[in-house]
Amino acid sequence: MSIQATGRRFKSQPLINSDRYRNPDNDPRGPYLLADLTIRGLRPLLQYEWRGRIPSEGRHWRFTFERAEAEDAAGRIVWPDDGQSPRLKRYFADVADEREPPPGQEAVPGALVECALRSMLQALAQEIVRSPDYLVHVEWRDLERLLGEILSVLGFEVVVTRPGRDGGFDLELRCIESDQPAIYLVEIKHWTAPSRPSPDILERFFEVVVAKRASRGLLLSSSGYSAPALSGRSEIARQLIRLGNADKIVGLCQSYVRRMHGTWTPTHMLPKILFADTY
Repeated sequence: MSIQATGRRFKSQPLINSDRYRNPDNDPRGPYLLADLTIRGLRPLLQYEWRGRIPSEGRHWRFTFERAEAEDAAGRIVWPDDGQSPRLKRYFADVADEREPPPGQEAVPGALVECALRSMLQALAQEIVRSPDYLVHVEWRDLERLLGEILSVLGFEVVVTRPGRDGGFDLELRCIESDQPAIYLVEIKHWTAPSRPSPDILERFFEVVVAKRASRGLLLSSSGYSAPALSGRSEIARQLIRLGNADKIVGLCQSYVRRMHGTWTPTHMLPKILFADTY
């Protein structure tokens, strides 16, 4: 089974998680969430300095300078007091409007494809929940997309990296933790047993998390881990890199299915959900 897709960023159109949207400053346009104003890539015209801020290495601004200034003048930009990168307000009303085409117009083909892909991912998650052994039959790239969709619906802002150019991780997750923006990296190893990640795999992922200055990393291996990989972990590596196996993947699928059916509401902060039942 293989689900083909080209997009990297998940926008959960079939299900909008309205619990993520807040209006702490009583914005008349209604509740919103804060989105990153930078995008991975190197585009010189979009790598300018803006009020003392510049995109981090390997990233560029989402807008031209003129567009960014216009968005700021319209009150859609939030400037953190701690000097962190500005954030874009994404209003719940705007996202909800994107789900349905205007009256009398047909939905654009890209939206229809995205909706169909998400329907297949939902069906795949339900199958894994019904029969966890089905996980071994899932194609590796489909598992990456599925976990990206799951974590998006659970509340993270998710970017799925492109095959062969992932920079050492498969998913980049963003959220707010203790009123501060946080970044978590997820690397997925979906191998057939008895193949399992070795100490070298863990070490490389540790180096990536440190280089990206991420808060923490999560390595998911559906086939488990080799004994040397587990015994050779330092305490620093244990704190920065958490490990999850097939049970963790199935657990995420279960939370996702319950969320989709409206029978589960998150009661913990997103990082706690991400790293629960890991070691």
